[in-house]
Amino acid sequence: MREFNFLIRLFQITYYDVEEDILTTFHPWLKENYFQTDKKLLAIAKKYHIISSSSILFGTVVTGEQFIEDEKRDEINKKYKPLSVDMETASIAHVCYVNDIPFLSVRTMTDTAQYKGIENFEKNCEIASQKSAEIVLGILNQLTKEKRNGRQ
Repeated sequence: MREFNFLIRLFQITYYDVEEDILTTFHPWLKENYFQTDKKLLAIAKKYHIISSSSILFGTVVTGEQFIEDEKRDEINKKYKPLSVDMETASIAHVCYVNDIPFLSVRTMTDTAQYKGIENFEKNCEIASQKSAEIVLGILNQLTKEKRNGRQ
């Protein structure tokens, strides 16, 4: 993988491997089957995106309990049209929602459908972590500036 994509999760975050109505019929009784990013944090992230030199994408992510094999990829892409699939984001969003904690997810992809497998993950993990930290610090810096200027 030559270039990293940095994802800031926006609007639709959900599980791809649970029943469609589990989040709406049962706890936490959502209005729809998706967790939402905090609007204030998202606005700050979009402001940071304008001044950042990183390639930041905003979009949908879906979460499941397994690595995605080729046979499931088409089904997930058709149903959810995600920018990425992972194993953590929806569960973190879920806990934040239940506990009324503002949520924004910043992730760097270490492997893709084209560059897949543990060898790509291990090869890219350190630089991906550094880039994610850089973006989080940039967003926090932007948030601090906003608070100092009385905009938040």
